This record gives sequence, C-alpha cells and structure tokens, in this order.
Amino acid sequence: MFKKILGTIGTRVVIALLAFFTWILNAHYLGPEKVGTISLMIFSVAIIQLFTNFLAGAALIYMTPRTGIYKLFIPAYIWTFIITLLSAFAMLLLGMLFPVLEVIPEGYFVPVLFLAFIMSFSTVNNMLLLGLEKVNSFNFISLAQIIILFLILLFCLFGIRFFDVMAYYWAIFISNSLAFIFSFFMLLPSFKKVPLTNMKALVKEILRFGSYVQFANLFQAMNYRLSLKFVDFYKGRAAVGILSLGMQLAEGLWLISRSLATVQYSRLSNEMNYDYSVRLTLTLAKITWVVTGIGMILLLAIPKFVFTMIFSTRFGDVKLVIASLAFGIVALSVSMIFSGFFSSINKPYHNTISSAIGLIFTIGLGLLLVPKYGIMGAGISATFSYTFLTLYQFIIFSRMTKLTPRDFLLTKTEIRLLVSELRKIVTKP
Repeated sequence: MFKKILGTIGTRVVIALLAFFTWILNAHYLGPEKVGTISLMIFSVAIIQLFTNFLAGAALIYMTPRTGIYKLFIPAYIWTFIITLLSAFAMLLLGMLFPVLEVIPEGYFVPVLFLAFIMSFSTVNNMLLLGLEKVNSFNFISLAQIIILFLILLFCLFGIRFFDVMAYYWAIFISNSLAFIFSFFMLLPSFKKVPLTNMKALVKEILRFGSYVQFANLFQAMNYRLSLKFVDFYKGRAAVGILSLGMQLAEGLWLISRSLATVQYSRLSNEMNYDYSVRLTLTLAKITWVVTGIGMILLLAIPKFVFTMIFSTRFGDVKLVIASLAFGIVALSVSMIFSGFFSSINKPYHNTISSAIGLIFTIGLGLLLVPKYGIMGAGISATFSYTFLTLYQFIIFSRMTKLTPRDFLLTKTEIRLLVSELRKIVTKP
C-alpha cells in the first residue's frame, strides 16, 4: 500500500507542478477577469457533477468490490447523461429567473454543458478503476490529462496566439476527452458478464449510500467555491480571478492529503478489519497534519514580490488570500482522511453533517465579511468553515474509536516505520 501511496503522491506532485505552470500562463496571458471566468466555468461543471455523482460518484468505489463493475457501468452512464442535461438546464433557468444566482458565465452555457458531459463520464470510469484498486491506472490517466492540457494550452497561446477564455476551455475539454477514452479501455479487461438481476435494489443501495456522500460533497463544494460567487457579486470578475488563483496555490498543499485519502478509501473499501481501518486512518491523519502544516509555513514564507514576479502585478493580493486561508487549509487536509474513514465503514452521514456545519459558516461569514473585506473576507470565512467541520469529524472519530487527543501525536515508532517503508520502496530493485 505504501508503494501505491508514494506513486499517487509522485503523480500528484507532477500534476500540481503542471497546474502551477498552467495558472502562470493564464495569469500572464489572460489576466484576472478571464481567469475569473474560467474559475466560474469550472465551478459550474463541478456543481453539475455533484448531482451526477449521487449515483455515479464515490459510491461506485464502495460498491465495485461487492458487485463488480458490469452491473454498475450501465446505470451509472444512463444516470450521468440524464442528470447532466437536466442539471445544466436547471442552472441556466435559475440564472435567468434570478440573476443573482447565476453561476454559468453568460455566453458559456454550451461549452459548460459539453465539458460537464465528458468530465462526468470520465469520473464514472475513474471511480470504477479505484473500486478495482487500480490506483496506478488512475494515476496514469490523471497525469496524462494534465500533460495534454498543458501542451494544448501552450499551442493555443504561443502557436496560434489565441489569448481567450476558450483557449483554456479547448485545452481542458480535449484533455478530458482523451482521458475518458484511456480510462474506458483500461476498464474493458475487467468486464465480466453477469446476469443483470436485482438491478432496482442495487440502484436503490447505490443511491442510499451515494446520497450521504453526495450531500456531503455538495455542501463541501459550496464551502470550497461559493465564495467565488460572493466575490463576483460584490467585488467583480477580476477579484474572482485573484481569489481563485490564491485558492489554487493554497490548495496545492492538499496533494499529500488527497493522495493519502485516495489510496486509503480504495484500500479500506476492500478491507473488512475495523481495527486496521482505525489504525491506518490515525497514522495517515498524523502524517497529513504535520506535512501540510510544514508546507503551509514554507508557502507563507515566500515574499509578496515573488508572487507578483511570477503571476504579474495584477495578482499582487494573492499572498493575502493564502494567509487568510492558511489554518483552514491545514485543518481540512485532516478532514479528507476522516472522510475516507467514515465512507469506508458505511457511515458517510458524518461527512454530510460536517460539511453542512462548514456551509453554515461559509454562507453566514461570507455574506458578512466579503462585502466589507473582499477576497480577505472570503478567505477568513473559508478558514472558519474548514476548521469547524474538521473539528466535528475529529470529535466523532475520537468518540467512535475511544482515542484521546494525545493519540493524535506522531510517535517515533510511526516515523521510523514510515522512513523504513520509504527506504524499502526506494531501494527495491
């Protein structure tokens, strides 16, 4: 498992670096306003996926080892097609009736719809791969997607001198289309035809499990990105671009926690030993807290002029965004580990409750602070949201496992074990 973790971390490091260079290109050649439009387009797709993932999301990881992928594939694809279409048009109608609630940027409905289709179908394939514990295949697809995106963006900007929002759109659309094709062919060898019996009961079970997971994801997505809409409404599209860039940089520190959580959930969904699940979660939570905390200290130590030099003076307030998000980013890194544990033991409702708690702070503080303090207010509201939702999960996990706060301190034995495993992997011929 440690080898899968390191492979996932290594992949995410490369992905994070390429994403970083992508944002540099966007910042220099597109500017804050166009970067803001891109961020809202991606946010729109994310909202659509929140609804498709009720049946075609993380629940597939949990169900795959229990039913196989053949009985999951067809209903997941049908659901994804129908819900993507309905969700996109519902968002369009909502924006027309209530302009203040408009999420899809004006003039970009069709691009958002097609991007949502391809990304949602790709998600189905990726969830099935993780359910099969094919983490290496998942890592390959993720890496290939960002490499292709980066190369296409380079071509658009420097090859044909196309400095428009659609330059990034075509890069992300084509790269995700190819990722969908790759993932589909990687699934084919695992298809084993079985009788399609009890499908109604199966779909109900997926929806039951997926509903808890997706309500948590729905609330969490609002925690992540609702501040973009607040800032867009009160401070304008350019401020959205600065906020989104700061968020991307700060959230880059989640590459460790997301890598650990991806392997953890895939492993624990196939693991029936409760004590092992608790021990693994505790160890990963400790590692995440320490590593992310150190990373945040280093990020905050970077002088402001470095950010302006890299991203241009138009993004001079990026460090302010990072500083306001700092503690919340570290807190939420641990939440990702707790979330994987609760989902793997079939108690995802704790994730739903924690995300709902966070959403209360996101909305309440966002409406209070963003009009007055702008992007800094958005960062502060996010920090409170992330901190209190993680605190809820920490309390529940501690009560369920009878652990004390002292148990969450990283021990010398755990450090030695981690170093030993790393050495074995590195020196293995």
